[in-house]
Amino acid sequence: MTEKTSWEILSAVDVGDKIEKKNGLSYLSWAWAWGVLKQHFPYAGFTKHTAPNGMPYFIDAQGYAFVKVTVALHYDGSTDITEMLPVLDHRNKPIQGPNAFEVNNALQRCLAKAIAYHGLGHYIYAGEDVPQEAVGASAEGQVSVSAPTPAKAATIAPAAAVSARLPMITPDGEPDNVSAAPDIVASVFTSFMPHCKDEKSLTQFYTKNKLGIAFLKDRDEALHKSVMDAFAARKAVIKSQPAN
Repeated sequence: MTEKTSWEILSAVDVGDKIEKKNGLSYLSWAWAWGVLKQHFPYAGFTKHTAPNGMPYFIDAQGYAFVKVTVALHYDGSTDITEMLPVLDHRNKPIQGPNAFEVNNALQRCLAKAIAYHGLGHYIYAGEDVPQEAVGASAEGQVSVSAPTPAKAATIAPAAAVSARLPMITPDGEPDNVSAAPDIVASVFTSFMPHCKDEKSLTQFYTKNKLGIAFLKDRDEALHKSVMDAFAARKAVIKSQPAN
């Protein structure tokens, strides 16, 4: 019998009774998620990354803060997963100049989401209520597959209905599918923007990711504006630099 992968093990865990709600969003307690992860993979560990200045968060070109966490299972065939999240205020909006409490909250959210990328509770971020492995069987013995929740169907933009994944193209031209959640998409834009060294690469980065821009505009106007402002700020920085 083939040994199960880490994804198969963790994605089969039903976390329904552990889901917490805040400001209309669903999430898992980082402490509970970490406890379950260690039960299945006792050698798992995580790293909270620090910026070159030693602070536990990074600053993008517009001054917004984001955090980065890597979770490693140390299990045969598993891959270390690094997640980035913006630091949010009590309204779930990106902020500048965060305090220690806000940074700590972002780090714990980031840890929980990095764990989700390994499989534990991943369906929460896809807008589902139960994992695919938890679907029941009908009285006739037929498999009953749950449909996407109305909230998911209503809120994912038509231009970005990509099964909870959004195709992004990095400034280097490499494809990078990311979780179709507005904060994740926005963090990808602001994280990669500094890698655009000239107006041409910045324009190409924008053009190749119009799907992501449309997704943000439809899902979160504030995040969309912050990303557009970040593009403008990056362009101003590039234009201010002396020509080589």
